[in-house]
Formats: sequence, C-alpha cells, structure tokens
Amino acid sequence: MTFISVITRKRIACFWGLRRSRYALLAVGFLFFFSLPANFIASSKPLMVFYRGQLFFPVAFDYQGKDFGQDSVLPPDYKAIRDHLESHGWVVAAPISWGSNESNLRPPRYPSPPSRENWLGTDNRGRDVFVRLLYGFRMSMIVALFSLFVAAVFGVVVGGLQGFLGGKIDLIGQRLVEVWNALPALFILIFISHLFTPSVFILMLCLSSFLWVSPQYFIRGECLKTKSYDFVLAAKSLGATKGRVFWSHVMPNSLTPLITLAPFIMNQAILSLSFLDYLGLGVPAPGASLGELLRQGKDHILQSWWLTVYPLATLSFTLLMLNFIGDGIREAFDPRSYSS
Repeated sequence: MTFISVITRKRIACFWGLRRSRYALLAVGFLFFFSLPANFIASSKPLMVFYRGQLFFPVAFDYQGKDFGQDSVLPPDYKAIRDHLESHGWVVAAPISWGSNESNLRPPRYPSPPSRENWLGTDNRGRDVFVRLLYGFRMSMIVALFSLFVAAVFGVVVGGLQGFLGGKIDLIGQRLVEVWNALPALFILIFISHLFTPSVFILMLCLSSFLWVSPQYFIRGECLKTKSYDFVLAAKSLGATKGRVFWSHVMPNSLTPLITLAPFIMNQAILSLSFLDYLGLGVPAPGASLGELLRQGKDHILQSWWLTVYPLATLSFTLLMLNFIGDGIREAFDPRSYSS
C-alpha cells in the first residue's frame, strides 16, 4: 500500500475503526454482490441442461421447445419437462426454482402467506416475494450507483469549472443551477415518465438529472478555495496550463465533499426510485422493485402483512446502512479524527 498516501491510510483506518460504519459497509456490499447474480440464484430456468449429447444454458440463452424434443417453437416450460430432460441427460437447476415473474399456481389464493415453497409468501399475482425482493434490491442498487456516477461527473465538471474559472462564467452558471434546482423535481419526473416509453435507462437519467446539484455546490466551493492555495499559484508560475492546473492540482484536492456525499446521493436515488415505483411510474412492469411491493402491501395491508413488512424492512435497512456508511466517511475525512 505504498502508493496510498499517509493521510489516505489514516482516513481508511479511521473509517474501519468505526464499528457501525464498517459493519454497514460489509452488509451492503455482501447484499449487493449476492444480488448481482440473481438470475443464477433464483430462476425457473435451469442453469445447465445436458440433453442428448448437447449442452444448453437456458438461464443465459433462449431456446425453443423443439430443441428439447417438443413440437413447438415457443420457449419450453422447463419445470413441466424436467423428467423428460433428466431421462435423456441431466439438469442443473438454480438454488431457488422461482423466477421473478413466475406465478405459483398451487396456493388457493393470492397473496399467499410464507410457506416452504415461497419463504416470504407471494404477491397479488402469486410471484415469490423473496425473489422479487432480491431482484428489486439489485435494481435499486444499480440505479443508485448509476445516479451517483452521473451526479459525480456533472457535479465535478460544472461545479469545478465554475469555481476555477470564476467571473461571469461562475455568476451565470450558478444562476442557471439555482433555477434548475428550484424546479419541482417530482412533477418533472412524472411528466417525463409519461412523455417517453418507460425504460430503466430513461428512469436512471431522469433521477440523475436532479442529483448532481448537491455535489456541484460543494465542488464549486472547494475549487474557489483551492485555486488560491500556494501550490496552485506555484504551478501557474512554473508555466502550467489552465487545464493542467485544473485537473492535476485543483480538482484532486477538491473531491473530498463528493466522497462524503456519495452514500447520501445513493440514499436519495433509492428513495426517489421507490417513491416513483410506489406511484406506478418507476421500473416498467413486470420488473421487480421495492416500491411496487410496498404499493401491493398498501392495497392488502390488513390481510397480507408480509407484503408490507418485508419490503419496508429491506428498504429501511438499506437506507440505514448507507447513512451509517456516510457518517463514517464524513468522520474519517474530518482532520480532527486522525490528526491526534
């Protein structure tokens, strides 16, 4: 770790020494990496099928019924032909045999309570709640990370250039940012969701378009302060170009607010996504989302408690852990925490 500066090592040690933040980071990291291969953990399609001397991967590729001895060009029902496949080869199934959009036709009513087949019960269409939570958590984290990336890029570029160049560029740019920040984000998101064909990518862009303002404010302030430091003035006196001064000296020393804000930006993205999903304007159906499960829980709050308790617990736990991580980063970057 010789390439890491002494101050950075002290910050990492300070963060790791905070038990609450350390456990929160481990918990969120484990859940996220556990949910990434959700298609291989929970799926009605087998992971691999060896059928009559050929190897198939139904979880990753689409096949027709005629590929498995059926007179059909439609995708086969792998559960219905499981015995046929095993009689002519072997099948490697996913640990959980329910897909995110697969209905359990056995319970007498929907939603059905937790059982051996469906650990956390089913929703109003007979879909497994645990599997929907797994896929919904993955979607929330992907949207949050994408929003963080876009917010970081726009916040750094816009705020950094404003603070570094100053003058009319800073004055006019800041007024435009304030106008954009004053717009009612929720109504604009609702309008855009009706204007375009629903898609996860457009949804992520819409959420990101309002999350870059906070880091922009902080990056701008840091650049205004950093550009007057002696090492920056020394670089200018040695003939360094404005671009080199900005990217090599000013910007690297102005990113601390972005690092401390990162967990809270993700928090806000997850909350906004859940709110839009709750209104039916988020992830397009039949995609899994935490907000969509919460909406079902509201519709069946008296007779189906599991549709409210489990999604709400997942959402609350995720937001709480991200807050703990943010608190730990903020304390680790406080010079008073590691200077003694």
